[in-house]
Amino acid sequence: MWTQTVETPLSPTIVVEECLGDLSVQGADEPRLTLSLRDGTDALSLRREGETVFLSLRADAHIVCPRGARLTLAAVRGDLRVRDVSGPLTVGAVSGDGRWRGVGSLTLGEIYGDLSLHGAAGEVRIREVFGDARIQEVDGPLSVRAVRGDLRAAGLRGGAAVESVGADLRLHPPYLPGAAYHFGVGSTARIVVPADASVRFTLRAGGRIRSTVPGLSLAETGGLMAGALGNGEAALDVTAGSHIFLVPETGEEAEWSAWAAGMEDIGAVVEARVAEAMALLEARLEETLRSVDGEEIRRRVERAAERARQAAERYAREAREAARREAERARREAERTRQEAAREAERARREAERARMQAERAERRWQRASGRRPEPARTAATEAEILRVLRLVEEGKLTPEQAADLIAALEGR
Repeated sequence: MWTQTVETPLSPTIVVEECLGDLSVQGADEPRLTLSLRDGTDALSLRREGETVFLSLRADAHIVCPRGARLTLAAVRGDLRVRDVSGPLTVGAVSGDGRWRGVGSLTLGEIYGDLSLHGAAGEVRIREVFGDARIQEVDGPLSVRAVRGDLRAAGLRGGAAVESVGADLRLHPPYLPGAAYHFGVGSTARIVVPADASVRFTLRAGGRIRSTVPGLSLAETGGLMAGALGNGEAALDVTAGSHIFLVPETGEEAEWSAWAAGMEDIGAVVEARVAEAMALLEARLEETLRSVDGEEIRRRVERAAERARQAAERYAREAREAARREAERARREAERTRQEAAREAERARREAERARMQAERAERRWQRASGRRPEPARTAATEAEILRVLRLVEEGKLTPEQAADLIAALEGR
């Protein structure tokens, strides 16, 4: 792993014009820029203009920069990870997945994979996400033009304006007084509402709109459903192509939100930790090779390899445990959905039974009012009876006209 360090002020401007591989950026408190590239100096183009550093990266790269840097990433052809950068962050296009954690303000053009954002102190503006999106703990206003997949959001303290979610929306609190939340959803929206919320709801759906939140009643007005909880200090406006479900914030929901915040995207966390450990291992090995003899090198390599193996096993155990808990949560969710469907089916059966009984009562009232009695059910003459009648015709005991009358009498006509 080739490394270069460049001294900078505490708030430099860093422009990555292009990165042809994966890119990870880590904020730090030192006034310097540290670049680590797997393919060495041939994969780097660097120039300075005043306090601005321009970079072109032709391989996977890891950047450590001052925490307050103003960072512009024009194009990243692989995956992107940014952590602990509080300065303004502008990203043009990301060809893979993108993950941001503990950033300031963020402006993003297009991301062609999945997006994960956890912790933004300022405004967040996103043009388009072609995969799924998970957005949590945003203090400033959030604006998104389109998410092609699912959107899961929580902790949007500055409000949100999301024009289009192609699939499902799952929205968690809080909903702060004075904030407005607008979502256009292509499929189903599931909104978790705490008992002490103060929200005004405006809902439109192509399917059902159902609330199980205590104290919230919805009324239809002008082709939409509206209602308020508490003083209605926050505004929530949702339009969904399928169903909208308003559900209370149970202990399980709160526990899941807290766990998801801590274990968000465990696969990416494990991958990043392993990559950092391997980069550190390579750097230490290169430094050691210049100063120790062959036997000492062998022992240190063996110890380093053992530590790396133990770290990999530990991260694998964490990943398996996280996957197990995620599977259990999904199982509980599926069981709740199954129970809701069973209750819906039972309600439909009872409604059908009540409708049938009401129809029977109405029929009886009509019969009593009209003085009519139901006609007796007609039964078809059996084959044996018809054969006996035909045999009597053959024997000359009945005429054909008499036989027809007899068969009609047998059938109750």
